[in-house]
Amino acid sequence: MSEKEKQIIKTLADKLPAMSERERGYLEGTIATAAAMSSKKEEQEKNNSEKKVG
Repeated sequence: MSEKEKQIIKTLADKLPAMSERERGYLEGTIATAAAMSSKKEEQEKNNSEKKVG
């Protein structure tokens, strides 16, 4: 994990207790969307590389 990622996690951990339930839900949804988009992008790149090789 990069130093930037560690700093982001530390900042979130510090701010999370002060967040409202609505803010936490929004953050959770944003993270889930980003993770899904990242997985989809990785899958597309894998499929593209397999097509080039095969």
